[in-house]
Amino acid sequence: MQLIGWILIGIQILAAIALVLIIATQTTKSEQGGTGMGWGTIGGQASSTVGKFGLEAQLTRLTTWIAVIFFVVSFLSAWVEASLR
Repeated sequence: MQLIGWILIGIQILAAIALVLIIATQTTKSEQGGTGMGWGTIGGQASSTVGKFGLEAQLTRLTTWIAVIFFVVSFLSAWVEASLR
């Protein structure tokens, strides 16, 4: 059981590093909004309703999956650690 705990902690560390790197590469809403993309505002709404294309959409999906993996591994790691005591 202790080996499983170490493996889960390793996966958790890798997921945390991946999350930091992926989030750091994504653009913020102020960088992609209004004047940056030339969309402006339509009827008082920001251009975020237009949708994301290409790399940004893939990075968003990848961030979501890695975050889910991080949380699941965190819960599993805590459960394994609690069962060892």
